[in-house]
Amino acid sequence: MGLTYANNYVLLFNFVLFCLFLGSMFYTHFNLNGLRLVSTQFPSLHANENGTLSLHFATKNAQGNYFIRPYFKSSLLSINDKRETFPVSFADKSEVNISICGLKRGHETIESIYVESLFPFNFFRCFTFFRVDQECFVYPERENLNLHEEVEVIETDKSEGDDFFLRDYQIGDSLKRVDWKKLAQTNRWYTRQFQSAKPSPVMLVFNQTVKEETLKSICFALHAFHQQDIKYGLQLGKEILIAPENSPRHLKHCLRELASYEA
Repeated sequence: MGLTYANNYVLLFNFVLFCLFLGSMFYTHFNLNGLRLVSTQFPSLHANENGTLSLHFATKNAQGNYFIRPYFKSSLLSINDKRETFPVSFADKSEVNISICGLKRGHETIESIYVESLFPFNFFRCFTFFRVDQECFVYPERENLNLHEEVEVIETDKSEGDDFFLRDYQIGDSLKRVDWKKLAQTNRWYTRQFQSAKPSPVMLVFNQTVKEETLKSICFALHAFHQQDIKYGLQLGKEILIAPENSPRHLKHCLRELASYEA
């Protein structure tokens, strides 16, 4: 074929395509060389809400890694932009932030983070995976439906606040609560009636068959009581009973129970 002058261009073109084919295959695999996943941080989010998945990568490749696309397999979480790619530089750890969305309430374990590359010409797809075994929770939606029951818990050792009002003294009132200054001024007996510093704790109870709408209602109430600094507990049927408390850790505990509860 080379003896014919016109065929030389065809051979040259085929040779260029062949080199491009081999070069693309080499650089696609080379682009993942030395890539290492340092840490993962899955967000705690509610169903139909967005969050940010943070991945920290490091690489031994002096040229860095280009057009890296991380993804994972999950029935509860979804990546909003599945075509978005990220670079990983050689100098230091690179943080990759991926926007994800909660699909539905539940609890599962993400076993692996997959990383793929089509660099440089999108002719070949090369991928690898990193084992993470990350436990993930998707909480119920928050809706003010008032489908649950709220039971006030009476505290026997409830402390008194600084606010009080005066009322007429009644037989049997403690002398510690008598306003002696007012007695000296008016020659009448008055009792200090103290008001509670904080409202009574509340138990969120639902003893019937739990439905998704009820879990949404309870989830809304949990956040409301947490913001109002009111102690709250949780009771779902006869299986789950959490004593009243108010703290970020307690809120997380209650939300995780709602996420993983099965009626």
